[in-house]
Amino acid sequence: MSDNRAEQIIQMQQQEEAKASNFRNLYQQVADLILPRENQITGQRTPGEDKSLLIRDPTALMDLDDMVSGFVNVFFPAEQLPFSFIPDNVAFRNIDKFQKYLTMCSEITYQKMMSSNFMLQLHETLSSNIGLGTACMFSEWNNKILGLNFKDWDISHFTFKQDCRGFPDTTILKFSLTARQAVDLFGDNAGKEVLKAVNELKNESKMFDFIHLVRPRIKRNVMLVDNINMPFESLYVNIKEKNIIEEGGYEENPYHIPRWKKSSFEKWGRGQGTAVLSTVKELQQMHKDLLEMGNRYAGHMPLEVVDANVEGEVDLSPDAINHVTERYSINPVQANALGSFPYTKEIFEMQRDIIHRAFFRDVFAPLADLPGDRRTRLEIIERVKQAMKRLSGPVYRLQSELFNPVITRSMLLLIRNGAIPSPEEAGVPELAGKGFGIEYTGELALALRDQQARAFQQFAAFTAQADAIFPEEKPSDNINADKAIRRQARSFGVNEDDLSTEEEVLAKRDRRMKMIQSQMAMQAAQTAGQAYGNVTKKPEEGSPAGNLMGVGK
Repeated sequence: MSDNRAEQIIQMQQQEEAKASNFRNLYQQVADLILPRENQITGQRTPGEDKSLLIRDPTALMDLDDMVSGFVNVFFPAEQLPFSFIPDNVAFRNIDKFQKYLTMCSEITYQKMMSSNFMLQLHETLSSNIGLGTACMFSEWNNKILGLNFKDWDISHFTFKQDCRGFPDTTILKFSLTARQAVDLFGDNAGKEVLKAVNELKNESKMFDFIHLVRPRIKRNVMLVDNINMPFESLYVNIKEKNIIEEGGYEENPYHIPRWKKSSFEKWGRGQGTAVLSTVKELQQMHKDLLEMGNRYAGHMPLEVVDANVEGEVDLSPDAINHVTERYSINPVQANALGSFPYTKEIFEMQRDIIHRAFFRDVFAPLADLPGDRRTRLEIIERVKQAMKRLSGPVYRLQSELFNPVITRSMLLLIRNGAIPSPEEAGVPELAGKGFGIEYTGELALALRDQQARAFQQFAAFTAQADAIFPEEKPSDNINADKAIRRQARSFGVNEDDLSTEEEVLAKRDRRMKMIQSQMAMQAAQTAGQAYGNVTKKPEEGSPAGNLMGVGK
């Protein structure tokens, strides 16, 4: 018997899919030429078929793959911790025990994410996000593997809704499972027909369709922590039987939907692939034309024939002999009628350069276009930094809609499942229930913060010069050196463990002050001793030398 709520969810999914039809058609065109892995958006393809038939020039496809790989490497470098948690409360940021706990959380979270399938799924998510404009990643704690698990969902599977801020908060996922997979996931609740199919060996691979709806829960008892009172509602629907087969909830939204760029009145994103789609289409045709022109110039030039002067049909095979009644009855078409091969090739390269720029080749392949005598390390670094700043808009959106929620949810899942000690267990109960931010320290994030570092350096140099002009006021007193140095260290990506704690800094300064005082006392004694040695009479009582020598005591 069907469920009214299930029917409403099915209808919602169909309506949202219909609304997205224009974008799905656009994404399908991009996928056919740039991202063939995901070219089943508006229709089904036969497994194993050749996905490259429409691609004559693979420039855009390879540039997208290079950009995605480069993006992953600069945002999540293997040789350093790419992010760190910081307290939302500014007053907590300079308290050593809080920072140590969050540093531990950062390190464990990163290690657990890297040991999971996160990087594999991230590559696919970014391919969709950068190429098409919209992507979807699911994150969970998997009890079977006792660890984090991630899954990228292709455009063809999901639709979504936004909240009043324009942030995706509702995901409607449509997917298919075999009868065997469905029973493995849902058990006896999978549905009558599913259970019937799985009991027959020949039908256990029969496919069934399901919907997963996740949205903010409207009514809940915040005092209860059970599944049906969590902030996000989770409903699984068996489409064929029109029944809700599982109901539960999530503490955070497990679906993360980033958009690369977004127009004001559109909720679906637009990627670099959509931006250069027309150029890519032109390039495919130009590639075909260039090959044909090259073949003609290579010796397959078309001929013009005076039929009346040729006996029989013209044989165009190599070294063929044709009988004619008049000389020059068979002539090649004039070369200028073929077009200009060099000029066509130049336009072809110009189109390819547009695609290179669209996929930020100067950022992720900085050596490719530099002449050999100019490949200095300093120039490459500066070129990359400048080019990276062009990515600021998409990167900030990506942080907001993908990286921040994925990393935050991963940390909270690890705490709930005992992989990270809770604040209470770690002796910092003040952090329990408190918010925290994420600071990124990868190469791309550091390049975007480079201006802040340069601004401080310029300001510090300015105050040093001002001190010489205004020695009494000493303008450099306006700089809080300790805070500034720590902030600069984070901007440069320095690990928190490499910095001295506040107590260690104070202890070093105290030892240094005592050493200075001791040296001053020794110097004073030496000076006084020399002065005493130079006098010819006994020092007067009460004089500095007399006091030093104990006169009158």
